[in-house]
Amino acid sequence: MKSLTLKLCTIVLLLSAVAGGSLRAQGLSYQANGSTVADMVINEAKKYIGTPYRWGGKGPGGFDCAGFTRYIYSKFGVSLSPSAAPQFREGVSVKRSELCKGDLVFYGGRKSRHSIGHVGIVTSVGDGEFFFIHASSKGVRISSSNEAYYSTRYICACRVIDKVTTNLPANESTPIVDPAIPIQVIVNNEPAAQPVENPISAVVDSLITIAMVGDMMLGTTYPSNQLPANNGKNLFDDVSAILISADIAVGNCEGAICAKGKCTKGTGKNSYAFRMPPSYASLFKDAGFDFLSLANNHSNDFGTEGIRETMRLLDEMLIKYAGVKDMCESAILKRNGITYGFCAFGHNGYTYRHQDEAQVKKILRSLRDSCDILIVSFHGGAEGKDKIHLPEGRETFLGEDRGSLRHFAHLCIDEGADIVHGHGPHVCRAMEVYKGHLIAYSLGNFCTPAGINVSGISGYAPVVVARINRKGELVSGRIHSFIQPYGTGPRLDESNKVAQFIRTLTLADIKHPHLNISDDGTFVPVK
Repeated sequence: MKSLTLKLCTIVLLLSAVAGGSLRAQGLSYQANGSTVADMVINEAKKYIGTPYRWGGKGPGGFDCAGFTRYIYSKFGVSLSPSAAPQFREGVSVKRSELCKGDLVFYGGRKSRHSIGHVGIVTSVGDGEFFFIHASSKGVRISSSNEAYYSTRYICACRVIDKVTTNLPANESTPIVDPAIPIQVIVNNEPAAQPVENPISAVVDSLITIAMVGDMMLGTTYPSNQLPANNGKNLFDDVSAILISADIAVGNCEGAICAKGKCTKGTGKNSYAFRMPPSYASLFKDAGFDFLSLANNHSNDFGTEGIRETMRLLDEMLIKYAGVKDMCESAILKRNGITYGFCAFGHNGYTYRHQDEAQVKKILRSLRDSCDILIVSFHGGAEGKDKIHLPEGRETFLGEDRGSLRHFAHLCIDEGADIVHGHGPHVCRAMEVYKGHLIAYSLGNFCTPAGINVSGISGYAPVVVARINRKGELVSGRIHSFIQPYGTGPRLDESNKVAQFIRTLTLADIKHPHLNISDDGTFVPVK
């Protein structure tokens, strides 16, 4: 009976790990193949030794210090801030004399040795000395705490290892747990009487997580300053952990990021022009975005000069973009052995228009041959709180053709797209699964603190996270519910009413959505 109980306990722990549950429940943990969870984190980190330093870098192409620790721990289900100092507050403070492998250690920066400016991960602890792996100015390397530079700059340490939710690093095709080797169960830090048979008997397919949001206009300097507090640095406080922990995060940049350019809009009551300060480009980077659509009716608010400055600033932030005709047709991003392709379509003449079926096919077919996962963004549909329902056929707004969005989204999947996500109506709309692939018809306003109405349902700001397999097929996901109070960014909706609102629209507007959405926003495909 004792053996059976132990085996069941092990199965529960391992299934919980695969599903994203905690590895530490009621005093239980485990060791796999003789390795602790900390060993697994360290082994993952060592894979990137030699990767060059890059300011603002958060991926294998180049890291800064906080980008490196955040990237490594995100592979184990732990979300950390993009900067070193906030990471300390996200763990449990640890005395230097009590350091363990996997702990984060913090150092003073070059400008001030008394304030946090650098972070690394402890790899080993010895007698009066420890070693840590970090993204230094010389690239990712392991250093000693006794090195002259670091010995005088140590400030503090924290422990985040207890937040680990999986022993399987994201994007690995083979689980660290070897199914041929028994698992040693640890009960209250003591080994159990005997190992039990490993219940995992097959390689677990690695999954890819894609986070999607709607319109973002972080504040405008035209015609007068309408900017958020603290230079916008707190806009994404509630959501950045979700975006950063995803493999890819995408959204719509609703406006130009520039200081110059002549406004192209009129002065009527339906004319709006948005110009974000150049410094705000870093806010998108720090929030975790990898791709931004420029195919919308505000990218050209300050003409070609504004578009070119927007693209230059996004290039500096290593953020991909697409959607403006003859300037940025598509984008490619390679990460962890996977090549992602992006394209974006709008309804304006200066965008690649989703109404032009021949052009849509041409772009998708060209991109499909160049990538493993193809993500399509579109801006379309009539605007307003009375436009929450997805119509059949073509939509018009203010006399303008806003597209036949059902037809367009299905066409994209037929032509090889893996995910299609939309924005434009300033409200949320339905979702569906078509031929195994996810379509989100509108994700509404996501981060629009000024200049755009966010009252009522216009302030619903979901983050849709889809988990897909290597074929791009939907496996599962979640609608994370957020709401925008005026003047701020998205804030957590604990009632999940945003997710439930999207579920209601999905059931009302899609006859066979092939998608089941739960009260908490989790969703799975269904036949």
